[in-house]
Amino acid sequence: MERGDRHSAKLRVVDGMRHGLPCREALKLADVPLSERTAYRALQVVRAVGEEGLADGRHGHPYKLTGQVREWLVEYCRGAPGTSSRVVQAEIEERFRVAVSISQINRVRRSLGMSSRGVGGKSVV
Repeated sequence: MERGDRHSAKLRVVDGMRHGLPCREALKLADVPLSERTAYRALQVVRAVGEEGLADGRHGHPYKLTGQVREWLVEYCRGAPGTSSRVVQAEIEERFRVAVSISQINRVRRSLGMSSRGVGGKSVV
């Protein structure tokens, strides 16, 4: 399946699920070779960051820290820069229902110059 076809297929399945269809039924109606696990992941991505989250084409899970989740992370860390990544991780999970690894949170924080590390490399929390 081509990348664009796979993206369209995921959108069809997610759309069906968002309109109340059970996952298996949405997969059957969309007539696409996706697993239920992939369908639920796609639904989770769309709920967290919108349909653009399905189109990023990256491997791993960087899509989880885009859109609203990333905006929230930046604002939160600017307001409380010493907060540990473990606390940030729990807040993201509770607020957005998205599981994000601490390493991914740290990668984004470093790229923004917002490390949770204090003087001497020790956590300031």
